[in-house]
Amino acid sequence: MRPVVVIQDGPVPDDAALRWASKHARLVGADVETHRSGEAFRAQLVVIQGRTGSPLGLSRHVVPQVCDPTACDTVVLRGTPAALRGEHGRITALVSGGPDDLAVLDHAADFARRRGAALRVLHAAPLPIIRADLDEDHSRVLAHSTGHLGGFPHTAVLMRLHPHEAIARCTDTDLLVVGAGETHDCGAVTKAALHHAPCPVLVVHRPVPEERHDLAAIPAPRRPVRTTV
Repeated sequence: MRPVVVIQDGPVPDDAALRWASKHARLVGADVETHRSGEAFRAQLVVIQGRTGSPLGLSRHVVPQVCDPTACDTVVLRGTPAALRGEHGRITALVSGGPDDLAVLDHAADFARRRGAALRVLHAAPLPIIRADLDEDHSRVLAHSTGHLGGFPHTAVLMRLHPHEAIARCTDTDLLVVGAGETHDCGAVTKAALHHAPCPVLVVHRPVPEERHDLAAIPAPRRPVRTTV
């Protein structure tokens, strides 16, 4: 079984990242490894400390890792101490009606089952300004999610807010599960979760061919491109 990998961003591994990774590894029967930027690895899950290292409040490894289309699923550690310790007993899956939803639901349900936590499926959309039938469209997103879960216990919630506002209100959640969004550049909802979630964020990637996944390495932080005029 592939290990749970902690990205080391400093002379020693981050204690919070090691604790979170070790707890998850025990639940899935895996080992924990630490790696630095640029090292090749095989992993079932990557854990990154997300709270330091850039003017935007994110570790310098976060965006390269979660936006890499060949990367594996990644947990970005952020949020309150209670959420980091898993004290709320709730996992929240954020669905949008897009192609990432099924993988998000599957991963969220798996995490909830392993942790004995409650599962909440959340869809966020502000009140429609013009088309009244859009409200029915959003209800169908949750209905489709319920159908996919096939009887797995959960609550379905439609928040009439922008996604970043709904994300910020997930103060009773130990883990927010989102899709990676657009390849090469994370979607707006994913970015909102990385910046505003009051809890760790699991970014779920769409499956990639096995040979590409095996050759992946921890991406190095992107450098700005300078041009002259």
